Amino acid sequence: MKSLPKYLIDGATLSAPQRKAFRGTSYTVHLPRRLKLQAGIRNPELAQLLRTQGAATAAVITACNPAGCPLPPTKNKTRHAALATAIKELKLKSLPAERQATNEDDASDEAFLILNISGAQAESLLMKFDQYTLLWCNQSSPPELMLHPLVRQRGQ
Repeated sequence: MKSLPKYLIDGATLSAPQRKAFRGTSYTVHLPRRLKLQAGIRNPELAQLLRTQGAATAAVITACNPAGCPLPPTKNKTRHAALATAIKELKLKSLPAERQATNEDDASDEAFLILNISGAQAESLLMKFDQYTLLWCNQSSPPELMLHPLVRQRGQ
């Protein structure tokens, strides 16, 4: 299953610094061995994981700090639990993951790698949990960033 270009960062009107900042975000999937992921960087271990799990696609998403506004840890835990519930309602399998901190003022956020998610389902979760981006993955290409529709439209 090929990702849909309209969802992805390259289809957005972002400035070069904005694009660089989004692309610089890294993610970790927690397996027996940590799997590090970043947009635009192919990872053979990710492709192997997807094949092993029988997944054509996956997405790494967090529910923490909506619209880039920091929340207290208790509220982020509640949002993370709500994301887990939303994934179960979609009847999709997930693995624990995290979005890595981007600087010393930032904190890492709990996340999930959701297996066999469609582009429409991923965008729906992105909007429901008011996140700027998620990491879209498939077996045949490097991970790509999917942007929230308002970020794509406004280039924020």
